[in-house]
Formats: sequence, C-alpha cells, structure tokens
Amino acid sequence: MNPSELPVFPLNSPLLPACKMPLQIFEKRYLDMVSHCLRTQTPFVVALLQPGAERHEVITPDLTADGKTIPFYPLGTAARIVDFEQRDNGLLGITIAGEQRMALRDIRQDSNGLWKASATPRPEQPDTAAEDMEEWRDLLEQLLGFSGLEAMRAAADLESPEQITNYLIMLLPLPAPVKQELIATDQPAERRAKLANVLALLATPASPTP
Repeated sequence: MNPSELPVFPLNSPLLPACKMPLQIFEKRYLDMVSHCLRTQTPFVVALLQPGAERHEVITPDLTADGKTIPFYPLGTAARIVDFEQRDNGLLGITIAGEQRMALRDIRQDSNGLWKASATPRPEQPDTAAEDMEEWRDLLEQLLGFSGLEAMRAAADLESPEQITNYLIMLLPLPAPVKQELIATDQPAERRAKLANVLALLATPASPTP
C-alpha cells in the first residue's frame, strides 16, 4: 500500500470531522484492517454508501479499473481508532474519531473484499459561528438520548458549533445524497445554511393528498 493509500470502510452512516462514532467489527476483512491500523497507528476512511449499494443498484456508478462498481461516495472522513474493547457479545468494539475529510481516487478492491483508495485531504475551513445554536443543541441532545449512542453523548462538545452541526448531519434521518452534499460543503457557514434549509423542510407539515 503506497503512503497515500488508505483502507475504506463504507457505512450507511457518515463520520464527520471532530466527531466520534462507536462501531462493532465482525467481518474478517475489517478485523484485519483494524489490526493493521492499530499496529501502524494509521487511519482508515469512512465513506457513505450510495443509495442502492446493498442491492448493487447504484444509480450513477463509478467504476474501478477492472470494472467493479464503487458502492460509496468518493469523499469520506479519515477515522482514527481511539478506543477498543471485546464486547459481551464476543464482537470487537471500537471508537473512532473523525479527522480530515478525504477525497478518494484510484479506488480498488483487494481479493479479501477490502476497499482501498488514494486519499487526499480536503482543506477544512475554521468554524467561527456567532449565531445562536440553542435549538440545534437541544435537537442534538434529543438525538443523543437514544439507546446505543452513549459513547457519542459522552464525547460530544455541545458548545462547539462545528460538532453540533456535524453530529446532526451524522444522526438525522436524511437521504444519503443530502448528507453527502452537506459533507462536501467546505464553508462551515454554508454547511449550516444548507442544514437549516433541510431542517425547515423536515418541520414543514406535508400537504394532504387530494
């Protein structure tokens, strides 16, 4: 693996910078990936699965050099393993922390099924939000109250505009293309404006069917 090449872990839920996420690992390819990353102190990339990926029906597929459909978006987030444990169910539990967003190219799949890609950091803009985030903070607290999110709740800084925004993108039940558009938005203020529009649409009552 060349120095810029990283393993890719496609998931139905994205990871964003400055956020943490718990995962259970059970497939051998990902157990091997975790072992490699811990041993070498290197990250992997979490990439959001495209709609239809589970059924191999990606609407606008990109292809690898050997013609394989790439099931995830080519922009993800570098994930650093910050904790791990053997859980009561026998599975390996890890906690990952989001670092920089990564643009992925030269995507390929190993014989064991593990995806790899050349990863280039996407520049991060400083978040200097001055607006009141109280409503969004309250919404995030409600979402973090759901069972299974204890690790996220313990790690989240509810005074950080960046984390409030990014955790909401991770946790809200939004379509994958909407989440990915938000992830790909470089300017924090623009990202929040887009998320505000999405939240306004979610809060708008549906018109009755004639």
